[in-house]
Amino acid sequence: MSQQIETVRRMVNAYNTGKVDDVHEFIHPEYLNPGAMEHYKDLLGPDAFALAVKWLKMTFSEDVFLDEIGYEERGNWVRARLVLYGRHVGNLVSMAATGRRFSGEQIHLIRLVDGKIRDHRDWPDYLGTYRQLGEPWPEGDGWRP
Repeated sequence: MSQQIETVRRMVNAYNTGKVDDVHEFIHPEYLNPGAMEHYKDLLGPDAFALAVKWLKMTFSEDVFLDEIGYEERGNWVRARLVLYGRHVGNLVSMAATGRRFSGEQIHLIRLVDGKIRDHRDWPDYLGTYRQLGEPWPEGDGWRP
């Protein structure tokens, strides 16, 4: 396997284990995942990634797991095909925990710069996950502060 794919696999391992003490080794200082900006608007780099891992564990349980289906690369890009397995145990955009288990396929497009993950965009199966959670309604004022 290429070094780029091995680097992306380190990212997946961090999500699976919750271990983030070494993320500066594989996450670029300018790391950005636009999907995470909903939760951490101005944070970039390894700290932003570490908070995303923490959020995943708090929202979908310590047992949340990304199963690796496959990887492809093209130039400095890696496409990861993954399946997320979890249980909804924490607040998800103002939807209270349902306790329900779910799984959903995901595509992650990742660009490496200087051997580290800089750009990361993921497309999870939002509709399938939402249905598996029982189609919960947001509470209160929703996700607006």
